[in-house]
Amino acid sequence: MIVSLIASMIFTFAPAHAAAGDPGKIEAENYAAMFGIQTESCSEGGLDVAYVDAGDWMDYGVNVQTAGTYSVEFRVSSPYAGTQFQLQKGSDVLATATVPNTGGWQTWQTVAATVNLTAGSQTLRIYALTNGWNLNWFSLTSAAPSQQVATPTFTPAGGTYVSAQSVTITSATSGAAIKYTTDGSTPTSASSTYIGPISVTATTTIKAIATKSGFTDSAVATAAYVIQASPGKAIPGKIEAESYDTMSGVATEASSEGGLDVGWVDTGDSMSFNVSVAAAGTYTVQYRVASPNTGGQIQLKSGTSVLATTSVPNTGGWQTWKTVTDVVNLTAGNQTLTLYAAAGGFNINWFQFSSGAPTPQVAAPTFTPPGGTYATAQNVTLATTTAGATIKYTTDGSTPTAASPTYTGPISVAATTSVKAIAIKSGMADSELSSTAYKISKGGGAMDFQIKNGTRGNFSDSQIYWAILGLNAQNKLCYLDASGNLVPISAALNDAPGHLTKNGQNYANIYHKLSDVPLVSVPAISSGRMFLSINSPMFIKLYDDGYAGPDVNNVTDPNNDIYWDFIEFTLDAGGYHGNTTRVDAFGFPITHRLITADGYDKTVGETETRDALFAAYQNEVPAEFKTLVNAPYRILAPAKGGFKAGGPYGNYFDSYVNQVWHQSGPKPTTQEILLGIGAAADPALCAALNRGVYMDPAHWADSSYFYKSAPSNFYAKFWHDHSIDGLSYGFCYDDVNGYAAYLEHNDPLALIVTVGW
Repeated sequence: MIVSLIASMIFTFAPAHAAAGDPGKIEAENYAAMFGIQTESCSEGGLDVAYVDAGDWMDYGVNVQTAGTYSVEFRVSSPYAGTQFQLQKGSDVLATATVPNTGGWQTWQTVAATVNLTAGSQTLRIYALTNGWNLNWFSLTSAAPSQQVATPTFTPAGGTYVSAQSVTITSATSGAAIKYTTDGSTPTSASSTYIGPISVTATTTIKAIATKSGFTDSAVATAAYVIQASPGKAIPGKIEAESYDTMSGVATEASSEGGLDVGWVDTGDSMSFNVSVAAAGTYTVQYRVASPNTGGQIQLKSGTSVLATTSVPNTGGWQTWKTVTDVVNLTAGNQTLTLYAAAGGFNINWFQFSSGAPTPQVAAPTFTPPGGTYATAQNVTLATTTAGATIKYTTDGSTPTAASPTYTGPISVAATTSVKAIAIKSGMADSELSSTAYKISKGGGAMDFQIKNGTRGNFSDSQIYWAILGLNAQNKLCYLDASGNLVPISAALNDAPGHLTKNGQNYANIYHKLSDVPLVSVPAISSGRMFLSINSPMFIKLYDDGYAGPDVNNVTDPNNDIYWDFIEFTLDAGGYHGNTTRVDAFGFPITHRLITADGYDKTVGETETRDALFAAYQNEVPAEFKTLVNAPYRILAPAKGGFKAGGPYGNYFDSYVNQVWHQSGPKPTTQEILLGIGAAADPALCAALNRGVYMDPAHWADSSYFYKSAPSNFYAKFWHDHSIDGLSYGFCYDDVNGYAAYLEHNDPLALIVTVGW
């Protein structure tokens, strides 16, 4: 008999299950004899048969246990329509197959027919009537009605929404795989595999099929989602610079005032914002800008029309902020406004519109004496030239508000700190923020390090220990003594007078009690690490060319029963560069505050109690990550706990990677992803995998999309959720796109490290 196969007869990726005695699946390259063809590597694995010309053939020996009707399926590919081959037995033509245009030489579909076979061993031939097709395999199974996979369903259902939707797809058939598209095309076995919610941020049609070996593919399910643009950002109102709808040439970064700002603004760069203006009229527009340059210019544009051109002054640095003001006329309704850099070289944090002409502004406070370095404590007076104005100030690095302390007399500055102030008066706009820093010199080093007790009375200063190890200007590893000198290390220090001893081993005593040395002047040092511990110094073995730090994976490590933590830093001609870190473990809360000469004053780290953090961790992370708690001492990072090679979760990311990895070269393992090595050594790729956005490159830099589904590094997520401004080092490349607890600034005056509990 002759059966024509048409393109609509397309089935699932794998052949139907063969019953006992059926010939089953036969790989195309396993021919007994052939004429004219060649084999090649197949995109579905192994080999396929290709380079087929008219008249070529392949013979296959099969053993049919029972005579009867059989389903035959052919796994084919072709960039052409209408190519054909035959299944022959001797001089009999059992079936003629018409191969559809599958979309390419390595884009595969399955076509099928029904044939009658006699019992016994026999030779079947696949004979090319035309060229233009490839064959991966064919299968022979007893004919029987096949079940169809249940059609996928969508949650929420298709419809019109005013915000982005997270769409889940399910099939009632257990074990079915779901294939889907978002470009309007009909899904096939080669389409994307559904592995988790799909973020629909713009009007999109999703189509899906469900497939399962031994079943007929489901019907195609379709859901259309219309995302209606919500009203634009409201005017009057404040608009964060990083909330642009489109941009050209700029990038976001962490701001010294919290959150993000937009930086790397060059001449010709732009940001556009969809806005909704409440009423036509005159508006005051204010821009929060920072720049070490003069001559910057912002043009506010509507289409090609320039509404205002505003100069950006030299504010004193990339993170030293001032507000500049202009007046514009706006029409009512929804529209797009663009900030265009007519002359670049500045950063912008936010801009805001208020109705009418500018309100008179109070004069900014001034400081006497001015900020700088002093040998003794200073009495700082604040003043404003606006009569009747009240001055509000802070000394903890925060931005003053109307609720801040009121200035009533000289402020005694006995230790390095920054003073920030605003002046306010009823009926007038608040003044610009004034900020300066005072360094009360404690020595000749590059900057002061101050260690503070923030344990809430749980431990005395004499129970808190600290030590610093790092490289001096000659690249020699040193420790910092109590006077701020870098002393080269050697193995001999392990046995020197006053050494530490534990478990029969001697260790160098390079530690200082907070009660003895709360502040030290630090010289230039690179690759530095400040070790912190409570109730006991740490036990670190020194060598002539290095040291053996604490190792949480060594069951005999002498620090395993000690509460410890550390910060990392470099202090060089470019300033201070450092961070708290959770890349290895969490021991206790730490805050890390940097004060610089230009008034930069920023704090990162954790402020919650240690008990609260342990309890929250157990409540918030998935079960796999709860196993990382090594009570009572610390919470381990995944690669240091059950996610290491051979651990119960050592393959945590592997199945996901096997589904989604389309890049050349080896696939990254779970450990490579967590450690940023091997196939996951690229920083942006490693960060995307840890943050759960690898399949969504458009949102690799948007934290609102991070950690939404498994597999993700939920250990890292926890520390972001519980750290100041959401900044934390939860894995090695957590600094990608500026999300790490990293402080960097030139002209540093002081670092204040607070040990919490």
